[in-house]
Amino acid sequence: MPDTFLSIAVAMVALIPGALYTWSFERQVGRWGVGLSDRVLRFVGGSAILHAAFAPLTYWLWADQWHMVRAGEPLNWSLWLAVIGYAAIPTIAGSVVGRSTKKGRSWSKFLVGPDPAPRAWDFLFQEHNLDGWIRLRLKSGIWLGGAFAEANGRRSYAAGYPEPQDLYLAAAVSVDPDSGAFLYRNDGNLDVLRGGLLIRWDEVEYLEFIDS
Repeated sequence: MPDTFLSIAVAMVALIPGALYTWSFERQVGRWGVGLSDRVLRFVGGSAILHAAFAPLTYWLWADQWHMVRAGEPLNWSLWLAVIGYAAIPTIAGSVVGRSTKKGRSWSKFLVGPDPAPRAWDFLFQEHNLDGWIRLRLKSGIWLGGAFAEANGRRSYAAGYPEPQDLYLAAAVSVDPDSGAFLYRNDGNLDVLRGGLLIRWDEVEYLEFIDS
């Protein structure tokens, strides 16, 4: 039993860096893992890379410090920095890569691939600072329009993978219900309404996004 418990403990500790990196990454871009097996592979791959980077420190801890742990001798308080770094570095790395992926930084593609978003929906709406106008035609034939931006004291939102695709537009815009053309006020500005729109993607037939 001790050997089995020790093996499980070692396996868990070995996977922690990759798990922390993946969870921090997905906090920024959404849960892009398709399931438990996919996440385990990411944990293993991320842990392998991070352990390779930590190899000199790991060797020092094993060669010079582990015997003191086994003997119950007092440890240097500076070792806590290694423990903190073991958790902090993967967490920070995942957050940085996630934010860079959202912003489309070219260097992040080296780590996540050229097309990491699982759906075109996620690719379009992954940037939180994305602003624009949306007009869409429902399967019923009715056109709707709105602002994907911060408006009426709220921020527009698009659900991310793997949740059902729904879209919240913080401000509705008047459109011709038959042609979808935006309607303008007398001063030449779009007729932006105070209310918002909540739309399920399975009710939409066509969507157009126009950068503001």
